[in-house]
Amino acid sequence: MSIGIEQGTILVFVGTSGAGRKTIAHQLGKELGLQYIISHTTREPRPHESNGQAYYFTTRREFIDADIRGEFIQTAEIDNHFYGIKRSDVEAAFANHSVAYVIVNRSGANKFKYEFKDRAIRLFIYANKQLILERLEARNVSDEVISHYLNHYIEEVSYRKECEHVFENLELAATTQQVKDAILSHIPATTS
Repeated sequence: MSIGIEQGTILVFVGTSGAGRKTIAHQLGKELGLQYIISHTTREPRPHESNGQAYYFTTRREFIDADIRGEFIQTAEIDNHFYGIKRSDVEAAFANHSVAYVIVNRSGANKFKYEFKDRAIRLFIYANKQLILERLEARNVSDEVISHYLNHYIEEVSYRKECEHVFENLELAATTQQVKDAILSHIPATTS
């Protein structure tokens, strides 16, 4: 079934870094058969990351050239690294799925809301700073990454007031179910 970019629903997972939004997004994406749209970035892969799974890793020159050609639906610069989602990746996602999802920051969420209007559903997932610190330390995340997450916390958490749904992730299974219920309130039972 082919549907146009103008007809699809986009679930926009946004929230504080380290709060579990990626874990929840990917778990529900798999469970509900949703199409994930992968971001492009100029930052180096972390040890557990491979190209085409969490991100498409690219050079600054390639990213800038693609941006100049207008290939990105949204871009952001965070800590001197570029991130973006290409329009062609969104179109490909909607070629066979009526619902797709992205994981972005607040500027990306704003861009998707602007582009998709009511068809963009922002799902904000957060945890308090202390809980994020404890979770990251338990996962042996580097001090550099922890510092990055905590330095952006206030900026990130303030965006929750603008989102359609807000979830505090105190316990993963419960939060995942709450997010699932919210998603199912917006989409038909059969999503692809």
